[in-house]
Amino acid sequence: MISAVKYLINMFKGKILIQFIRFALSGGLATASHWLVMALMINADISSITATAVGASIGAIVNYILQYKITFQSSTAHRSTLQRYIAVCTLLWIANLLFFSILHHIILLSTMYAQGITSFVVALMSYFLYKRIVFNDPKSQPV
Repeated sequence: MISAVKYLINMFKGKILIQFIRFALSGGLATASHWLVMALMINADISSITATAVGASIGAIVNYILQYKITFQSSTAHRSTLQRYIAVCTLLWIANLLFFSILHHIILLSTMYAQGITSFVVALMSYFLYKRIVFNDPKSQPV
């Protein structure tokens, strides 16, 4: 926990801040894709659980492309990076579904509030997992 706090403090220095801004912007576009698909499906009378699951999958595709090219500027072969990304995304997809289900069906938050909180928590998880596991290659530069 202490190392995470120290990391967050150091994040706001120099190049890491720029990388985090790129991550947030790229993730924001991916989240917008997720929410758009989710909203369209809910408006088509598809269950909210199915809608968030499919939306998260579409968001993951958009996110990979943006994080690979813009945020982490990875030079690792897609074969390697994509395998790690799929593994991490599977974990994040399950976390998204679990958090959303708890907030929406147990705590009884509205769909939008539940997904908003869920998206925020999953975004924080994803930055650290992408940085440490997915796009962690020696040629990848933070800027």
